[in-house]
Amino acid sequence: MIAQIISPILVSVLVIVGGLYTLWAFGSHFPCANEQALARAVIGRRGITRMPSLRSCLLNAFWLFAAAVLAAWLGGYFTLPLPDFPRKVLMALMGFAAGIAFLGRGIIGVLPAFERATPELPFLTLNRRVYSPLSFLVGLGFILLVLSLPNWSWRLGLA
Repeated sequence: MIAQIISPILVSVLVIVGGLYTLWAFGSHFPCANEQALARAVIGRRGITRMPSLRSCLLNAFWLFAAAVLAAWLGGYFTLPLPDFPRKVLMALMGFAAGIAFLGRGIIGVLPAFERATPELPFLTLNRRVYSPLSFLVGLGFILLVLSLPNWSWRLGLA
């Protein structure tokens, strides 16, 4: 039951953010007026005037789309033709790795050292209000998806 709620939410959030990175890779300034404003809102490094390269934006988009596929897999929307034991271990390891990565971004994003490295406005405000909390919640969602896998000893899959 938990997975049927969390998985589609995670997939939606990750696909939307991945789609934004794809748009930015090809020169869109949405939702800002120009590239400098977008770079200050999305990257936030001191004195930034341009968005990262096409390759960097597409790499971010790729990993976000890969995380969306992982969330769909953990939610049971498709399966891989693997024997039961390696599939379960792979699902758990990948789910926990994604969870730790997103939780880490959420926690690191509010540390003073991170904020000193990314002082541009509106990034600083957006990071405190949107980026870090959203990253933390996505990470928590991945951890809950792993814990709710069916036929595991902790039986959260029955919830």
